[in-house]
Amino acid sequence: MSLIEDAPRILAGRDAVLRVHDQPTTDAVNRRLNELRGAVRAGSFRRQALRSTERMTYYKLALETGIAGIAVYLNVLDFPGGWLSPEQHAPRPEEKWQECREFISRSTVLLVPVDSTVVMSATDPEHERMVPELLKIAQVEQVAESWATARGTEPENRALLLLVPMKCESYFNDNGGSKDESGLLFKKVEKIYGRALDVVRANAPHAQILYCPLDTLGCVELTGAQSWLPDGDGLQLSAEFTVRPPGEISVKGAEEILIAVCQNLAAVRHAGQQEKTRQWEERHREIEVVRGRPMTLRERWRSLVSGERWELRERGEFARKQAVRALRQEEHFEQLVADLALRPMGPRIREL
Repeated sequence: MSLIEDAPRILAGRDAVLRVHDQPTTDAVNRRLNELRGAVRAGSFRRQALRSTERMTYYKLALETGIAGIAVYLNVLDFPGGWLSPEQHAPRPEEKWQECREFISRSTVLLVPVDSTVVMSATDPEHERMVPELLKIAQVEQVAESWATARGTEPENRALLLLVPMKCESYFNDNGGSKDESGLLFKKVEKIYGRALDVVRANAPHAQILYCPLDTLGCVELTGAQSWLPDGDGLQLSAEFTVRPPGEISVKGAEEILIAVCQNLAAVRHAGQQEKTRQWEERHREIEVVRGRPMTLRERWRSLVSGERWELRERGEFARKQAVRALRQEEHFEQLVADLALRPMGPRIREL
């Protein structure tokens, strides 16, 4: 949601726009944005006030460039974190979970959200003991291994893992925050997810791994009202946030995520466009070879009468035009990839 909320500012003045691609995505995005804005208007809220994902949801977006046929499509799948440990939550629908696993295995980008409040609020051994369970670290490692194994079978294609701490407003001072604990947050996240990163490196050595902390709202601050409450056999974090005046949402970190994702997907799409260009050029050459083959007078007369000669010429011309069109699209993709690659990442971003 932060990405969609901040997209107009990120892309302002550029020949590109991020659009929602279908009505279900529009409805889901509007519900979530209204919820976030409602929390800000309330002036303060507890960590539990913002609902977590309750069902598997597809978000279909398109980065359009204003040129016909030149767009990068982003199909995002968000699924309930409770599905990673269904024995502790409501039973998950296994058919949907299988669909989710298949989507992950096909994806070139894996984004792992991290609750930074849990990471930073664990200040004693009893709290630290609960962190792996609250963040489902073992389950995340399994998902990361499955994704990396699938990506490892296609080393010629790009792969990107994004480690995204959420709700970082209280730990950075570059967006209205009162203190800077960004270094400590990075060290903790890197340690907690260290094994997952090692698994990805081992199974997909070509994968790029980025640490991308995100201010979800920007205008909120974690208050001192943090408590760890009994929850079954463990503890659950309860934290309160207050809204900093003037109470305007100020997302930070989404730009780098958008750049990284679009760099990856544009490069993948560009590779596919190159293959499409090659296929049409090869098809045109094959037809021209057939057209240029010596024919006897009888064969030439037969081909003229049957219309075969005319049809072959038309097919050759169509293939030529398609090859030229594909080449132009390929050149536009090269320009788009180059433009994205030149956009600098902010100081928050780290490559792991």
